[in-house]
Amino acid sequence: MDFRYTEEEEAFRKEVQDFINEVLPPGWLGVDPGPEEESREDVYELALKTWKKLGEKNWIGLTWPKAYGGQEAPLWKEMILLEELAYRGVPGMDLAIAQADLILAFGTEEQKQRFIPPITRGEVKWAIGMSEPNAGSDTFAVQLRAVEQDDCFVLNGQKIWSSGAHHAKYQVVYARTDPENKHMGLSVFIVDLESPGITMRQIEQITGIPAFCEVFFDNVKVPKENLIGEKNGGWQVLLHAFGAERTYGLFINYNAKRYLEQLVQFCKETYVNGQPLGKNPLIRNRLGQAAIEIEVGCNLGHQLNWLAVQGQPTVKASSQIKVHGAAVAQRLANLGMQILGLYGPLNEDSKWVKLGGRFRHEYLSSVAFSMAGGTSETSRNHIAGRAGLGLPRK
Repeated sequence: MDFRYTEEEEAFRKEVQDFINEVLPPGWLGVDPGPEEESREDVYELALKTWKKLGEKNWIGLTWPKAYGGQEAPLWKEMILLEELAYRGVPGMDLAIAQADLILAFGTEEQKQRFIPPITRGEVKWAIGMSEPNAGSDTFAVQLRAVEQDDCFVLNGQKIWSSGAHHAKYQVVYARTDPENKHMGLSVFIVDLESPGITMRQIEQITGIPAFCEVFFDNVKVPKENLIGEKNGGWQVLLHAFGAERTYGLFINYNAKRYLEQLVQFCKETYVNGQPLGKNPLIRNRLGQAAIEIEVGCNLGHQLNWLAVQGQPTVKASSQIKVHGAAVAQRLANLGMQILGLYGPLNEDSKWVKLGGRFRHEYLSSVAFSMAGGTSETSRNHIAGRAGLGLPRK
């Protein structure tokens, strides 16, 4: 297993870094990976600009077939791009990428031709319609009904915690087409969020950002050609989506690396009793421990990418990085609040705020990292189970 990058890959990394320096405003402290902070208008404006520019660079869907606007590039190239974007806290990389992967894996040729090229050009944003009030970790408990008619499916029900749905054009919706079969009765649809019968309500998070949405479906007609895969075959799509979602932990880890560097710089520049905080042995020890944990996460990510390139199973590795990334982010946020002291809880608009209030945000938002994209408890079950350590269920 060789994690070293080639000269060509390092040259691409430099190109990505130069691009990021051009697109970000001066003094940018970064945002968390994902669309949540795009509910702030200033971030959303930058996200749209960046998403479009990534499309112009032909960097959206680097590994996808050229027939649909991709570049058929190696996976390592795409991971370098995503690593640098997460590390610098660049907004704009959309959930559309994960949804396009589903279409490429399970969609019809007509769906690929219709939906993939606009994504590669950075023209549309997508959302996920998976969770429901009574279907969180157990996604097979989905109750939103999809009833087949002559030329369409009619959807009735509700989705919740749909990140950035208020900015999205389409949503991939997991619905129940067979109420008698829990695991083999799901189907997956591409739903135009401007369809009649759809209403939406934004949900404010603990951070104060209304990033999530409840989406209500009242007799929403979805054309049959928008069914992804087979009717009642949604379990295959769902398991594929789970694997992709749990790589979120890797991007949380790269995000934490930026936060740590900002905290280290703060400790170098902030003096207490005539000495920089960075000279305090306890603080140095805690920062060093955080650096080690982040480096462990980076290596877990390299292993995950290597397994994917080799075509080997990734369930265990992706679940490991999901658990680790969430825990590292939470511990680092807690450490940052302790070091910042009374400055930590200040809002970003306070004249006394330090580091732009990012550690206050991270302290609040990181609580959800062990739930979003699959809970840490569920991921630990995957690590222990058949795809991981092979431990018995009881």
